Amino acid sequence: MESLIRDCDKLAKHQSSAFHKTLTPIDQALTQLLKAKEGGSAENLRQALTHIQKLSSGDASASSSSSAPALRELSTNVSKYGKHVEKTFKHPLDTLGDVSTGHVFAQKHGEHIGRALVQHFVHSGQFSLATVYASEAQVQYTGGGGGSGEEEESKFREMFCVAREIQEQRNVERAVAWAAEQGGVCEALEFELRRLRFLQLVEAGEAPGALTYARTWFPKFASTRMPEIEHLMGIFIYAKRLGSSPYAEMFCGERWRQGAAQYVACVCRVLGVPLESPVRVAVDAGALAVPVVGKVAGLMRDRRVEWSQQDELAVEVPLPGGMRFHSVFACPVSKEQATVGNPPMALPCGHVVCRGSLEKLARGVRPGVVASGRFKCPYCPVMASLADARAVHF
Repeated sequence: MESLIRDCDKLAKHQSSAFHKTLTPIDQALTQLLKAKEGGSAENLRQALTHIQKLSSGDASASSSSSAPALRELSTNVSKYGKHVEKTFKHPLDTLGDVSTGHVFAQKHGEHIGRALVQHFVHSGQFSLATVYASEAQVQYTGGGGGSGEEEESKFREMFCVAREIQEQRNVERAVAWAAEQGGVCEALEFELRRLRFLQLVEAGEAPGALTYARTWFPKFASTRMPEIEHLMGIFIYAKRLGSSPYAEMFCGERWRQGAAQYVACVCRVLGVPLESPVRVAVDAGALAVPVVGKVAGLMRDRRVEWSQQDELAVEVPLPGGMRFHSVFACPVSKEQATVGNPPMALPCGHVVCRGSLEKLARGVRPGVVASGRFKCPYCPVMASLADARAVHF
C-alpha cells in the first residue's frame, strides 16, 4: 500500500509538470486578450493579435513539440499506475459477499461514520476538508477527547503549527513551553526538545551558549536522565570536528522530524485521542483482510457452504502488532488479570481462558488423574489441547 501511495505522488507531479508545459502558451494568450479588453485601445488589441498569431504558427509548433514528450510520459505513467492498482487489489469486492449489506450498514450508522470521517480529517490537519464535509454531510462534529469539536480543532491547528515550526523552522520554543506546562506527563518530551536546542547551539558553533543552556535546563532532569546528560557533555571535546566525532549521528536532519513526531504523540496523549486515526486503522486492517476473506469466500462458494455466524469472520486475519489493541481481561477460571506472560487464549469452542489455567488443565490438576495433554473446556464438553489454543488480542 505504501508503494502505491508513493507512485500516486509521483504521478501527480508528472501530471502537474505536463499540464504546466501544455497550458502555459494558452494562459499567455488569454492574458494578452484580457489586457486588450481592459485597455480598449487599438494598440493593445494589435499586440494581442500579434501574440496569438505567433502562438498559432511557429511558437505553437515549438510548444507542441516540447509538450508532446511530457504528455506521452504522463500517459505511460498513468498506464503503469493502473496496472499497479490492479496488481495490488487483486480481489474484486463483489467476491467477498453481498455488497448491499455494506450500504445497509452505512445507512444505519451513517451519522457515526460521518463523525469519524470528520474527526479523521481534523486529526490529519485537513481542516478545510473537514469543514466542507461536515457541512455537506450535515454532520455535527464533536471532539474525540471529551471537549467540543471547535475546541479540539483549535488545539489541533495549534499542534500542527508548532510541529511545522519544529520540523521546518527548527524552532522548539513553543513546544518546550507547552511541555513544561504539562509537568511530568511530558517530561520526556521536554528533555528531547531541550536536547535538540542544545545540539542546535553546538552545531552553530556557539559552544559557550550551549554550555550555558545545559547548565540552565539540564539539572531539572538530573534524577532521571543523568547518563544521557553526561554523554552530551562530552560533545564539547569534538566541538570543532563534529562530522568525524562519535556524536556525528546526532546531527542528522531526521532528528527534527522525529522531534515533531514526539511532540504530536504527546499532544494526542494529553488530549486523550489516539495517535493513529481509527478510520485509517480500520481501512488498513480491511485492506489486509481482503485477500484472506476473498480466498475463504471462494472456497466456500465452490463447496456450496455458507458461513452461518453474523458479525464475525470465518477465519482469523493476521494483523501487525500496531493494529492489536489490548484491554484488561480477567481469567474466568483463576480470576487473575491477564498479563504478557499469561495472555488470554481462545479454545476451539470459542471460550477464552488464561494460558496459566490451560496449562494446569493440560497437566491434570486432580489427584490420581494421568495428564494426557487433552482436557475438557471448563464451560462446555468440547475436548481440546494446549496446542489448539490461540492467543487473543483485544
